[in-house]
Amino acid sequence: RMFVVALEGGGTTWVAAVCKIDFHSITMEEIKIIDRVELATESPVVTLGQVRSWLRSKIAEYKIKAVGIASFGPIDAKQSSSTFGFITSTPKPMWANTDVVGMVGLRDEFRQIPYRFDTDVNAPALAEFKLNKTYKSATSAAYITVGTGIGVGLVINNQTVKGLLHPEAGHIEVKRYPGDVFVGSCPYHLDCIEGMCSTGALAARANCASVAELTQLSDDDPIWPICAYYIAQLCAHLILIASPEHIAIGGGVLNRKCLYPMIREHTLKILNGYIRSDCLTAEGMNGYISESLWGSNAGIIGAGYLAQLAAEEHEESDS
Repeated sequence: RMFVVALEGGGTTWVAAVCKIDFHSITMEEIKIIDRVELATESPVVTLGQVRSWLRSKIAEYKIKAVGIASFGPIDAKQSSSTFGFITSTPKPMWANTDVVGMVGLRDEFRQIPYRFDTDVNAPALAEFKLNKTYKSATSAAYITVGTGIGVGLVINNQTVKGLLHPEAGHIEVKRYPGDVFVGSCPYHLDCIEGMCSTGALAARANCASVAELTQLSDDDPIWPICAYYIAQLCAHLILIASPEHIAIGGGVLNRKCLYPMIREHTLKILNGYIRSDCLTAEGMNGYISESLWGSNAGIIGAGYLAQLAAEEHEESDS
């Protein structure tokens, strides 16, 4: 067994954890979080400075083999790029053009430790795909997170999708819910999916003083069918464009469990029988669009899996 560090960067909270895993023999049951801290996402100097101090203490306490970072984006995940390891053009105030890898110490103080850097949706998508034995014959999967932002991670032919950048499907424009006059909250696109049903958008719709008040709304509140409708459009787009064999959905908004059946129903209505598959039926949708295996821990488990891969690659390069 070995110890790795998992770092999950979110728009509201950064999570740092020490994970205990079996080297070369990892399964969903064998990623054990043994030490964890949550830090408010303030400025990069404050938050990443706290992460760096925490990392320093854990390197001293445990024999850390590798680090995995799963960050909100957009990010630069191309290792050949001069801004590899950066958060780039994010709408998150103060965080644009932030050198995450450098500010947590992996370019200097801890440069001897191997690491992997990816999005906070690609990482859980990869973990969901690789570790979920239910889908062992699959070659593709998608992971959607709905929270401060809306992100999509895609695994196609056993690899996360990276090209020009990485998937930013949360910014797809959508057909409006009947009668919906909400202008949208995205600073780039206004009424993209993120602008219509992220936590900020939902709080504005419900006249909440803060996103924390969303938890006080009942399951019967009229914002939830609207939210489900927009997430369903995202699912339908993914099915039509990328054809994933499974879609897992997580993030803070999906703690509202009443959303899952509404999302499945709307997705089927949008597709209208065009794609024929046993998965895309009223019965099959329960398994096709589902909660993540790890629920609210999906992001940190994904980061832990990135660290596992970094440790294996380092070992192979040394042999």
